Order: sequence, then structure tokens, then C-alpha cells
Amino acid sequence: MSERKVSSNVVKIAQALGFLLALDENHKMNKVKLVKLLWAADRLHIRKYGRMISDADDYYAMTHGPVCSLALDIAQMSKDRIAFSDDDIEYLEDYFTSDDRDTSMQKEVGDNYLSDTDKEALTKAWELFKDKEAFDLADNISHKYPEWARYADYFKNNGGRKHIFTEDFFENPENDEYFKEDRESLEAAREYYLENQAAKRELNEILGVSA
Repeated sequence: MSERKVSSNVVKIAQALGFLLALDENHKMNKVKLVKLLWAADRLHIRKYGRMISDADDYYAMTHGPVCSLALDIAQMSKDRIAFSDDDIEYLEDYFTSDDRDTSMQKEVGDNYLSDTDKEALTKAWELFKDKEAFDLADNISHKYPEWARYADYFKNNGGRKHIFTEDFFENPENDEYFKEDRESLEAAREYYLENQAAKRELNEILGVSA
């Protein structure tokens, strides 16, 4: 049998979702809550360390808040999405099942793709929001934050999705009670993020890769 060639992005996000599911005693969670916990962990991590856990360029504002689209596809076990190869699907089916409401983890996914700081942010997101109902977290809490709030007027009359500007994760709403970071640390994280983005663009230009 040939060895699977699973996308590293799929493995990383699968491990992040698996880490969150392992924190629940039933290893089972509402899909909306699961992807919102990853959003919270990504927001915590980028504001402190200058990168997202998901390393996602595919964050979107949707009706129920900010979403990493690859994480949503994994949580839904979407087999019809072009994001997944056959090997990706086989890999994910080893670990996860999904119904209309919940995502369940059948066995431990592992965490070798997760750094200590990734685990720190995932754990903090869980501690902050574990007692919140899925749609309270989605429609009340996540809607306060700039990465979604800039599209609030659009979503009053529309569905679909809007691409998120990652730099908005460094911005603060009024009276934030969850994602507090001192100004100096936040600016250092933003500078680190921007430097890495510039380096990526420069490398892409050298390699002739479209951004």
C-alpha cells in the first residue's frame, strides 16, 4: 500500500481541532462552537506571537462570525470540497465523524504539529469560552471583533462570506473582556507578523508564485 500524502495544513488544523475536542470529556462538540474556539485561539495567538495557529490565509467573515474555512470543512467532514485530496479524506476519516450538529473525535489525532504556544492558546480559548453556548459565542461574542464587525452592515441583508483582513486581529473593540494584550506586546506581535508577510511576498516574487 502506498504511503498517504496528506496536506500539512490539513494535519495542523486537524490536530488543533483534535486538541480542542480532547478537552471536552465526551470528545464531541457542536461544529459552530468548535470552529469558533479555533478562531479564539488564533486571535489569542497572533496577538501575542505574531502568527495564527492555523497559519490560515482563508479566514472569512460569515453570518455566524469569523471562520477558518479549512477548519470548517474538517469539522463538517466535507468530502466534496476541492481543498481535500483523497488521502486527506482518508486521513480525516480515521479520526473524526460529523453529523448535522456535532463533530466527534474517534481517536487521538496527535499533536506533533502543534507548538507549546499553540497549545497554550488553544487551552486558553477553551478556558475562556467552554461554558458559552455555540451561537452565543458565534453571534454575540465573535461579532464584536473588528475582523467581523467591519462587515456587520453587509450581513444585515446578505449571506455568503467576506475575506477577512488578518491585520484586523490586532485591533481592539470597545470594552474587550477576552483578548486583552498590553500595547507593547501587541505592537511587537504585529511587527513580527508584518515582517513575515513581507518576507513571504518577497520569496513568492523570487519563485514566481502568485500571492
